[in-house]
Amino acid sequence: MEPLIHFIVPFIVLTLVGVNVKKAFPISLLALLPDFDALFLVHRSLSHSIIVVLAAAMPIVLLTYKFKPRLLNYIILASLAVASHLILDLFAGYTPILWPLSSYSLWIKTELEVHIGSSIFVVPSVKLLAQPTTFQRFQSLDAPLFTGDGLIISLLLSAPLLLKAVKRHVHRAGRKDVEAKAV
Repeated sequence: MEPLIHFIVPFIVLTLVGVNVKKAFPISLLALLPDFDALFLVHRSLSHSIIVVLAAAMPIVLLTYKFKPRLLNYIILASLAVASHLILDLFAGYTPILWPLSSYSLWIKTELEVHIGSSIFVVPSVKLLAQPTTFQRFQSLDAPLFTGDGLIISLLLSAPLLLKAVKRHVHRAGRKDVEAKAV
């Protein structure tokens, strides 16, 4: 799945639950961390394992709890943002989400098709596919940062947030005009 989708999903979820946009933005950027394995010419490696992510996050959570408890909520939200990446990838292809507990990469393949003809019927399909996990290096990688589908989905998801920001900006500009005329 493309980085834009990996960013926009936690960003929109965080803003919907009331996290300030300025705080949701950097937290959501952390959802891109699992794909940094591509910089080492390996993709969907151990960075895509929920076990590894939890093992890495746990000391940070514990240290934050002990020394900076007021930041604990942000650390937990950051961990959930990273986990969202793994869950999205689980529905997009084989992902070693349970490695090293399982030597298999999993893919939850879902489809919903409709047949229209002499009769109409819906054909749902949910499959849990597995294949042995192999972490293989490659020579190069061409990967989209976003696609047309991902861009339009991201724009549609963020449209209410963008409209709210524009409305707030117009309202502030209107107040400044009123205040300027009053002086």
